Amino acid sequence: MQKKLAVLALVVAAGLSTSACVIIDADDGGKRDVSVKINDGADSLEPVYGVALEKGELVARVSSNGCTKAEDFKVTADRRDSGVAVTLTRERPDLCRALVPEGKEVRFDLDAMGVQRTDKVRVRNPLQRA
Repeated sequence: MQKKLAVLALVVAAGLSTSACVIIDADDGGKRDVSVKINDGADSLEPVYGVALEKGELVARVSSNGCTKAEDFKVTADRRDSGVAVTLTRERPDLCRALVPEGKEVRFDLDAMGVQRTDKVRVRNPLQRA
């Protein structure tokens, strides 16, 4: 019984230690930058748990009650001198009742947003720490 509890405690500790990571990945081997600000509670934008660039897509982990889809978000990309500022705005609430504490990944095509492979991408949504 103690062995099972020790294994369970190890699994929970490992999950908690990795739940607040933001992973930034470059799919073409070139230098790519993604930045996200820490949520201070003053912003009305929906927080994200993490963002990454993967194979021509912006991947964001967002809160979910089990039914969240990429189509639930409006994505705006504003070109600036130093790159592109992206904002994710949830347009349809997730009214399901599943327990999804780690949130859900949603993917958005960079080409559809007008983001070039060499652009720096700044996500305006705040980063929510788990």
